Amino acid sequence: MAETFPIARSPITQAPPVVMLAAWRVSAKPSNGPLRLIDCTPCQKTFFRSATSSPAARALDAGRGRVRRDESGALVAGVGPEEWIVIGPPGAPLPSALSQPSDGSGPSAVMDLTHARALIRIVGADSARVMSKLCGIDFSDATTPDDTALRTSVARLVAEVIRNDLAEPPAAATDGGRLARSYLIMCERSAGQYLFDALLDAGQEFGIDIEGFAISGSIYNGGVITR
Repeated sequence: MAETFPIARSPITQAPPVVMLAAWRVSAKPSNGPLRLIDCTPCQKTFFRSATSSPAARALDAGRGRVRRDESGALVAGVGPEEWIVIGPPGAPLPSALSQPSDGSGPSAVMDLTHARALIRIVGADSARVMSKLCGIDFSDATTPDDTALRTSVARLVAEVIRNDLAEPPAAATDGGRLARSYLIMCERSAGQYLFDALLDAGQEFGIDIEGFAISGSIYNGGVITR
């Protein structure tokens, strides 16, 4: 009898060709477009709520509205009052900071949101202009610089937005090696396809194209990034 294995699927339709990566069906579509949209739903997504004085919160070391990378390279984002989101590659273990013992400073909660939330990355110089068409936030560098996190409305959906500029692969770099502007947007799984389509539609005038999560290096370029 043939062995069977569980297969995880994003709520977002995958652009062909489709391959398996870390037990997920993902797109392997390449793109050299100036503005790219990537379904990053397979990334590990962990929600944490605790008092800012707790050992775990201190270990995460990300203030409200800010983003940092932990020792494993995962993104730690302070998305709300006493709330954090940790984003890592598919199948990443629970961040060590979240195993810190409680000091009695208040209740805490840890939830795996990997299959409950969709995650989308938009990358390119015009990404802020696309985001501004769907959201009332000021996405200028002065107001929302790199490593900014917030919870807001995007295309009339409640979403977490993380600005996480990336280093482009050498073949795609067009700006002398500077970081490319990029945003991660996370929403409820049931709204993932709607949000992806809304971003795709808003980016048409800027030449937006879909890039697959499974292309070379995209396990990091699609979700988290090393600089």
